[in-house]
Amino acid sequence: MAALLALGACGDSDPIRPAAMAATVRLAAVPGRPAAGYFELRIDGDRGALTEVTSLQAGQIEMHETMRAGAMSSMRPIARLSVRDGDMLRFAPGGRHLMLYNVDTAVRPGGRIDLVFHFERGNPETIAARVVPTGGDVGP
Repeated sequence: MAALLALGACGDSDPIRPAAMAATVRLAAVPGRPAAGYFELRIDGDRGALTEVTSLQAGQIEMHETMRAGAMSSMRPIARLSVRDGDMLRFAPGGRHLMLYNVDTAVRPGGRIDLVFHFERGNPETIAARVVPTGGDVGP
């Protein structure tokens, strides 16, 4: 598998800054359908909970979780996700993921989408996610 672009958090003044390890957005197969977002994010400090992810390049972003029962799978939204210092959040295919609705039509594979992570405590953090086509490799 191709390695994901490693992205570091900026600045040293905020002691409760998360560190992005990798972020990818996979575009939808059908125009107008939602894209999917995946990331690894290490939490440094007391952030409380991840409450929202936004982007100027998407009209709306929802956090979702895929659940399986036998051969059936379904998704449910996640309103907030409690995090602790040292946690590694993994949003990956088949599990937790982002659904990006109304993605800007200028966004193309090979580009990037800036994801803004909002927490209960501390400043929002912007992380660049690389854009891959439908079926494109999102990494590990």
